[in-house]
Amino acid sequence: MARRIAGPVPGGELGFRFGEPLDADGDGQADIAAGARFKLEQGILQNGSAFVWSGASGAQIRSWDGVWPDALFGHWVMPIPDLGGDGLADIVVAAPTARIEGSVRGLLLAVSPVTGARFWQRSGSQTGNFGWDLALAGDHDDDGRSDLFVGAPSGDAGRVHLLSGRDGTVLRTYAPRQDVGSFGWYVSRLDDLDGDGRPDLAVGAPLEEDVHGACLGGVHVLSSASGEEIHHWKGESRLGGFGEVVAAIGPLDGDGKGEIVVASPRTNDHTRTLPGEVRVFAGGSGEEIRHWSGSQPGELFGRMVAAAGDLDGDGIEDLAIGAPWHRRQEGDRVGRVEFRSGRSGTLLAELFGDEADCWFGWHICRAADPDGLGRPALLISSIRHPVGGQAGAGVLDLYVLRGGRERRIREP
Repeated sequence: MARRIAGPVPGGELGFRFGEPLDADGDGQADIAAGARFKLEQGILQNGSAFVWSGASGAQIRSWDGVWPDALFGHWVMPIPDLGGDGLADIVVAAPTARIEGSVRGLLLAVSPVTGARFWQRSGSQTGNFGWDLALAGDHDDDGRSDLFVGAPSGDAGRVHLLSGRDGTVLRTYAPRQDVGSFGWYVSRLDDLDGDGRPDLAVGAPLEEDVHGACLGGVHVLSSASGEEIHHWKGESRLGGFGEVVAAIGPLDGDGKGEIVVASPRTNDHTRTLPGEVRVFAGGSGEEIRHWSGSQPGELFGRMVAAAGDLDGDGIEDLAIGAPWHRRQEGDRVGRVEFRSGRSGTLLAELFGDEADCWFGWHICRAADPDGLGRPALLISSIRHPVGGQAGAGVLDLYVLRGGRERRIREP
């Protein structure tokens, strides 16, 4: 089983954003896909690459290089269930700053890890940064393929698009009641909150302004079927980044509806003199039911939040929260991930990075237990981790979690 994936591109920052591993080669094991959105070409960091590695052996299955200068190809790499009809997972790669027809539109590319075949390519509107964030959306058009929520947050009016997994066509577009810049910075699939049989959508807008022009950030919860707004929350701290990250978690308040986690990792301003914050809002009532703060000024607490499974055995899903700029000594930004009980909110455990300036906890997602015992597992990136003496290559580490304690799985 793959235990640590080392970034193959110096300075590439492997693992900026990636999705849950799925079986791409048919061996019954979940395979790991991620990107290095920077790649040195003629002395300039540009283009980027995407990769898929075997979950069984750690061997690279396939890679793709971006061909669009400065496109951040590999910024997001999303495994998606079977687009090609062969029963195997496929891959969607985002290049949100790709220049198309002379302007920064962004694009998505859907490809097969087995054959390398391209299923479709879709670009966004002018200056939209299409593909800045992605989430699996479920099958909205009933064609047997998973569709995608795609954020395009740039410009005065950010948007989120629902794309067909089959061919990349836009099925519908979501917008807030009033135009909001940065709407679509982060997107997350939610439970069906409005009872229409479709999963709903949370959208982060960390640069949303209030009526006085203060940049407080906001989060919009929308019906995926109608586009109607279900909830709307605003931040409290100027330039705190409220809504920079949003995540779904299972029910905590007993109403049977999942909850929404919202992070403000950049509190308070560009000096980052205060810890970040993470809040949990009830999916049904919209009320705040949890609130945590980081342990250290400027650690980017909440830069990533993920449902971690039931770690303490109480029947309620727990959370993993990344703080990739956490310092163990002055300036080292080793990073940490903490685990919080969904039931009580108490701290269950912590993990720390293993190299100075490695930014451990930049991105976190669920993974399959490599031992097949059904235990919760997480894939965690350290995007600045050195590899072979090369700074900033990045690594991905797989952890199996049990009873609130962690065991790193590594190759001998």
